[in-house]
Amino acid sequence: MRSVWLLALATFGCRSLLGIEEPITGTDAAVDAASCTGWHPMGFDPCSFAPVTLPLLGPGAYVYDTTLDGGTLFDSNRRVIVASKLTLTQPDQSVVAVLSVDALAIAPGVTVSVIGRKPLLVVAASTITIDGVLDAGSSIGVTDVARHTAQTIKFGAGANEACAINVGGDGANAVAGAGSTGGGGGGLQGTGGAGARGAGAPLGGGAGGVSVPALVLRAGCPGGASGTAGATATPPAAQSSQALGGAGGGAIRLVARDAITVAGSVSANGAGGAGAPQRSACGGGGGGSGGYVGLEAPTVAIGATGVVTANGGGGGGGGGGTDAGNEGSDGKIDLQVAPGGAASASGCGQAGGAGSLATQLSGETAVLAGGCVAGGGGGGGAAGYVVIASHGFAAEATAKISPPPLSADGVAFVSRVGSPAD
Repeated sequence: MRSVWLLALATFGCRSLLGIEEPITGTDAAVDAASCTGWHPMGFDPCSFAPVTLPLLGPGAYVYDTTLDGGTLFDSNRRVIVASKLTLTQPDQSVVAVLSVDALAIAPGVTVSVIGRKPLLVVAASTITIDGVLDAGSSIGVTDVARHTAQTIKFGAGANEACAINVGGDGANAVAGAGSTGGGGGGLQGTGGAGARGAGAPLGGGAGGVSVPALVLRAGCPGGASGTAGATATPPAAQSSQALGGAGGGAIRLVARDAITVAGSVSANGAGGAGAPQRSACGGGGGGSGGYVGLEAPTVAIGATGVVTANGGGGGGGGGGTDAGNEGSDGKIDLQVAPGGAASASGCGQAGGAGSLATQLSGETAVLAGGCVAGGGGGGGAAGYVVIASHGFAAEATAKISPPPLSADGVAFVSRVGSPAD
């Protein structure tokens, strides 16, 4: 497939976003009117957004960063392909990056990662077709192998912004003869799982973040950090060592005037929580909650190979005095649960709680640590939101949507296999 993010746009399309000041002719005005009037997506006027033209892209990995204005699309060499100046202010005064196009098609073999400080709204005057990968999720990585420290290395668009009671609570610091407790998982649609108490610790783990309704386009929230290691730590760990929580998933809303078709994947999953650093006897970090994926068009079709997810990340595993804990899994682009970090090699620190999946909106509470100086696991991140606004929604029997989709008013959206819903 030659086309990747194919955007066949009218000739007027790049003016406002690329700074090309051309006169608007009568023909241009007619095209403008034809492409936006009579179309009433929720929360904004499509006629206020001029489209942008993108060149034909080859297969590979691309990044759309929403940090500056409406966002910038980069290739794998960090070369700018296109930049948008468009933003949208939501009723809660939060700002969303906007990419306005005539049509959007992401071909097989193409991955577009959506990152940055703001959620992303993609507006298409005709159709959106996703056959490749559109990923607004967050992910964890080990940043120091010797010390076994890990943290979120990719933040989905808008992740961790505007989070308050949705953030997982931090675990309690270690006391003499006991490891620290695990952090709680982040919350969004569901509540995060609680962190576990370290072996012999007097206090429980961090509480899970609470749930909130999806009133605006917003991303997921982070898990809490474990408590600090304290005097139990031996090098390379320090008394201040702790395991960090994973970031929440990002937020992306796709709106098309005619139709949206997904045969590839659209995801906004939370990151896994960090495992305990080496020789710290810390608890694990809480998993990040899933974020938000919105699909809005008269027809929304999820094909047999289509996947749409906003799953929570798994909590990190606690560690013992001689080893490290294991990282929780990032939320899966699948119907599978994101496992918590496995028990440490010594068997002292115990596993983190699993992140949420399709039928379980809240993250799991971590397993208590065993009978030695060890940290408790981090709680699993809660599910985010998949919101579908369409009178013609259909999903094939083998399509994967997790968590179950909601309609724009928060009611469960039930589709018929291969045919439009009522």
